[in-house]
Amino acid sequence: MSNKPGPLGQLANSFASVIPDVDTDAEHDRWKPGIGPFEEENQIEMILEALEGHPLREAIETEVSYLEGSRRCDLFLDHDGRQLPVEAKLLRFRYDNGNIDPNSFARIFTPFPERSSSSLLTDTKKLYESEFGSNGGVLGLYYEKVDEEYEQMTAEAVAEKFCMDVDHWYEFQVETRNIAYFDELQHPVHQQGAVITWEIVE
Repeated sequence: MSNKPGPLGQLANSFASVIPDVDTDAEHDRWKPGIGPFEEENQIEMILEALEGHPLREAIETEVSYLEGSRRCDLFLDHDGRQLPVEAKLLRFRYDNGNIDPNSFARIFTPFPERSSSSLLTDTKKLYESEFGSNGGVLGLYYEKVDEEYEQMTAEAVAEKFCMDVDHWYEFQVETRNIAYFDELQHPVHQQGAVITWEIVE
């Protein structure tokens, strides 16, 4: 990756930099301790709270209406002269107990909105078709075991497959902007991972 990443690269770096700290205090009465088992909305909230005082935090808004007003995007980045709506998604293939979540693949890669109301693919398509057009990005919060046996489930493999799937299903493309790693998390299954960002390109 570039030594001077653009806005989406910086966003990934800033999120990844605070996730280990957030993880140390992340506890829930239902799951084992750690940030990994929490749902997407909770994770975003905790990460943004941990970023208070960070230079990039002031440039991030949440739940901003799309220009046509029908939907809201998860994050809106106004930084370095660029304004980017960003859809965020939790990329997690295993449950808290370590078993594979059979629905995780669809939540990331299904292109069929009638089968899944919101996947990483369909969110990206909705963003592209919005009034923002090709000016937008996608962020994935990816978690894995240290000894994950499926090499197809690495952050790099997920990032590459997502680019290929967008190209296969839609008339636009995305490019990976950053894969910012984090590790040494306390959860016995969601032990490490990465914040992945993609940008919509024509």
